[in-house]
Amino acid sequence: MSHTRLKAAVLTLTISLLAVPAWAAEGTTLGIPDPIWKSVNLILFIVALWWFIGRPLNGFLEERRRKIQNDLAEARDKLRRAESLQGEIEERLVAVERELEEIRERAEREGKAEVERILAEAAKEEERFLRRVDEEIGRRTAETRAQLARDTAELTVQMARELLERDVNDADRKRILRRNLRVLENLEGRE
Repeated sequence: MSHTRLKAAVLTLTISLLAVPAWAAEGTTLGIPDPIWKSVNLILFIVALWWFIGRPLNGFLEERRRKIQNDLAEARDKLRRAESLQGEIEERLVAVERELEEIRERAEREGKAEVERILAEAAKEEERFLRRVDEEIGRRTAETRAQLARDTAELTVQMARELLERDVNDADRKRILRRNLRVLENLEGRE
């Protein structure tokens, strides 16, 4: 029995005993005055109540208190672990954000480098293309000039022939023939 309950039982018994003279005028049960009999019954009822309900209830409450303390300890432990995990997760998130920023910066640098490389390659390709175009223009210009020279020579010969046929008579032809023969004779004499 707990200390508080014992005091309550002693107090109830004392009050009951002090009230005995007042109860004596009343009836008796088994030779015991009714107020004492009722007090003893009340005390026995309280003791039985405590014995059969209070002790198990006290044990249950004590067990419940221990379980709640254990649950609180587990909850504190879980809270500590959760806070630790939260710290780890926050560190990981910071690391991931830092890594994402590095990846973004690296991608940007590589993208700029790739753009510069592509522009440089395009400039080289443009230069090669312009060189080929210049070469083609030069080749076609030379071909066109040669063709123009041939066409001009043919046209000149044709025009000269037409002029000669029209303006040169037989006497002119004989004189040209004689001059050419003299030139040929001079050439043969030198050899």
